[in-house]
Amino acid sequence: MKVLHRYVVGEILRFFILLLVIFILIIVMNRASFIAETVLGYGIPISALFVIMFKMIPSFLGLLIPMSLTFSILITFFLMNGRNEIIAVKSCGISVDSFFKPVFAISLFLSVASFISLMFIMPVSNVSIKKQIQEIVRKKLSISIVPGSFSSNFPGVTFYAERVFPEKGILGDFMVSVRRKNEKITIFARYGRIRTDNGTVYLDIKDGVGHFLDWRKPQNLKILRFNTYTLIVYKFAGGSRFSASKYLNGIQLLKRWRLEDKVEFFKRLAIAFTPVIMGVLAFSISVSIPDGSIGTAVLLGLFMIVSYYVLYTIAKKLALKSGVYVLPLAVDFVFVAAFFVFRRRAVLETYLK
Repeated sequence: MKVLHRYVVGEILRFFILLLVIFILIIVMNRASFIAETVLGYGIPISALFVIMFKMIPSFLGLLIPMSLTFSILITFFLMNGRNEIIAVKSCGISVDSFFKPVFAISLFLSVASFISLMFIMPVSNVSIKKQIQEIVRKKLSISIVPGSFSSNFPGVTFYAERVFPEKGILGDFMVSVRRKNEKITIFARYGRIRTDNGTVYLDIKDGVGHFLDWRKPQNLKILRFNTYTLIVYKFAGGSRFSASKYLNGIQLLKRWRLEDKVEFFKRLAIAFTPVIMGVLAFSISVSIPDGSIGTAVLLGLFMIVSYYVLYTIAKKLALKSGVYVLPLAVDFVFVAAFFVFRRRAVLETYLK
């Protein structure tokens, strides 16, 4: 029996690792094309692109782990059926249900790994990615400022600098003009440093003179000389902060425990349970269809994954609107009920035709 279990575990893990790598590459390549447009062409090293792509992986493992596991289990048992291996096992007096233990063990292990990733690794990764992208934006802004030329990097912002040190974001002997709805600010200074923080681009200035003009009262033009001044150059939409729920780990969510935090916590918990639920359900379905093929496995896997995530998306939106923050777990209970139905068929060897 141990030999049989090791064989099943080996087959499932073989397909699981292969599919997980393929899915990761597909998603990373898709995201890479967007990031490359921002990173490359402005003097930012290509290594920054690879670092960001690597840090992105934990953010979608919650989706890819159950997806890869579902397909690998379906493919494994449909292939075993096609090679008459399950019939051979039955002829030795071993029940099909004996395969359940290794499937459950793998699924449970991956659920634990998924829980750790979603609750602790993914938030750290999200924060790290956001900080690195902000740093890239800062570098892009300073690198695209050409010494001795006027440049406009954001709407309403114009730079002119005699000296530029792009790697450090430093400007020397420069001018910056910022036009806003009812205001125009023009500053001449000897030193400035561009930085980003919480989705906002700042310019720290030393030894400068500023002209502050209110378009509604042009007669009140202010000319100020200052030693230090911080100018807000640009704010990204929403000015995203790291206090958002997606940037908090499981313990931080429990401590703060607002509605958004509750929904986020139970969203992650529901996804963490998905590998064990989808794994045992995929097994029960696959052994209930003796004449299946790889094509059948792919179609069934797609149907299961798409159905789960459609219901999951609806549930999390309803949870935010209604305040019933445990709603994402309801989807898991639906699939657990489906598992018991197919599990009974597998035990009784009542096949679907």
